[in-house]
Amino acid sequence: MIVSLTVEEYQSLVNVGLVKFYETNKAMFRAMAQSAFNHTESMVAVTGLPVRVDDVIMILEPALRILPVLLTYLSGRKLTQKYWFSRFGDLILDDLWKELTA
Repeated sequence: MIVSLTVEEYQSLVNVGLVKFYETNKAMFRAMAQSAFNHTESMVAVTGLPVRVDDVIMILEPALRILPVLLTYLSGRKLTQKYWFSRFGDLILDDLWKELTA
């Protein structure tokens, strides 16, 4: 499964410390990703098709947008652009996709 996180986007996540933030809080984000995947899988099951990354991000990203620890991190670094949530969600799924689909 291919995730839409480009090298440029990944590097921007590295540059603002979000990759390190993710690694530090990986257990929490793993649980969120697993929950989003499970919810998506339960809805997609009736189609007989596999769950896709873009299906899961539609559940995960809104949860990230209201997560206090992430909001605090982003506001503390004046990262107010909305794309950070999408990129961060892609980072999570890029890292965990094999685990989630196993």
